Amino acid sequence: MSTEHIERICFNCNCFLPASVNEATEFGICLNDEEFSPFFDELLDKGNYGCCQNLIDSKKFSGEREACPDFNPIEDLGETDISDGFFDKFNICLQDDRADQGKLVSGTIDEIISMIDFQTMPVDKYIYTLHNATARDEKYSAISSLGVMISHRNIAAFTALFKFLKKLPPPLTIEAVHLRIEILQKLKNSKRKNELTRFLFKELKRTPSNNTTRQWFTSIFKYLKSLPFEEIDEPLSELLSDKRFSHRLKNRMREILYYSEVEGIREDFGIF
Repeated sequence: MSTEHIERICFNCNCFLPASVNEATEFGICLNDEEFSPFFDELLDKGNYGCCQNLIDSKKFSGEREACPDFNPIEDLGETDISDGFFDKFNICLQDDRADQGKLVSGTIDEIISMIDFQTMPVDKYIYTLHNATARDEKYSAISSLGVMISHRNIAAFTALFKFLKKLPPPLTIEAVHLRIEILQKLKNSKRKNELTRFLFKELKRTPSNNTTRQWFTSIFKYLKSLPFEEIDEPLSELLSDKRFSHRLKNRMREILYYSEVEGIREDFGIF
């Protein structure tokens, strides 16, 4: 089945995930929806819907819905291992009262997810939208899509989104701050944390501290707090001697250093 002939409905999109593993259903959720990004590991790797069942129930929609502009058609099933009568067998089993339909649907979801190669998925259209979209929702949708790919180790997605962040001027509005926070939430899921960490220390130096940028500073500090002590000790200690920072910000830095050092000691001695 060529992707050229696939009907443009959500059910035929790589980003559509069935809303239940316990029963056959026409309803599902969109993996491009940023609200589901914190739950990807549980949903995709473990099939654990309980981690966000209420959110799934509130966001689910019919797979028959016309697809959005981000439609990513399921690849040619004729070249996959599951094409040889798999879906015919699936439908037959659904009619068999003896079949464990929960496991069957769960297995089907695993098969479908395994066909989605997020790691090598092209990023060009999302980058174009990110740089050219004027509508906020379109820009954030592109960031969300890149975030999904980043969480699956798509290097091109990380590189493009990180490059976009680095070129942004210092934030002067709340919206500019929120854009940075959204991007950081996606980039932090990458394994390439060293590059991101170095940039964030530079960002602390160049960003003016005021009521507008307070949330951006908070997000950066929250990220730094999650890192090992040896990665933040020297650069944070250097910032403590910078007269541009207020006593309040310096106290936050000292708190991060203390917390990180204590956590490191607890891990070294196996104290949990």
